[in-house]
Amino acid sequence: MTEILNVRTRRISGVISTDDIIPGRYKHMHTDTSKLAQHVFENRFPGLAATFHASDLIVADDTFGIGSSREQAVSSLLAAGVTVIVAPRFGRIFFRNCWNLGMFAIEADALRFAEGENIVVNIGDGNLIGADTVVNFTPPPKRMLDMVAAGGLIPSVLRRINKQLLQRKGSTNHV
Repeated sequence: MTEILNVRTRRISGVISTDDIIPGRYKHMHTDTSKLAQHVFENRFPGLAATFHASDLIVADDTFGIGSSREQAVSSLLAAGVTVIVAPRFGRIFFRNCWNLGMFAIEADALRFAEGENIVVNIGDGNLIGADTVVNFTPPPKRMLDMVAAGGLIPSVLRRINKQLLQRKGSTNHV
């Protein structure tokens, strides 16, 4: 599976914690991620949340997603329209939460892309393609791509379980 996305870049500077992404006071206030999305980066970059569009890509210049295992940091970004985050480094748990919830997290230096630049992301081949720039990265394993295509870890596991149940059902019908 080769995932190709057309996205708009959004530049974020500095080390970004999960509390910078979604302040902790909202963690239990809302379960609706669209309500959480209204508050992304409100302490660090006031007003930024209202500027996100569907299929935005965040380009970070430093470590992104440190500090906690708060899944709401990823789900609120997804609800805001962010589909890909590119950073030189990620907080380990945040990185895994991205993939588990169906968001691409790519470790690369993509600072050559300008704020608002439209680029093509070829996840399977491992490149980000802008008007004048190509940034290469190590493509994720097929199982990670399949997991995102399914919508995240839980939908991926449910698909596998359903497939196994159908196979078992089919084999018992032939006995």
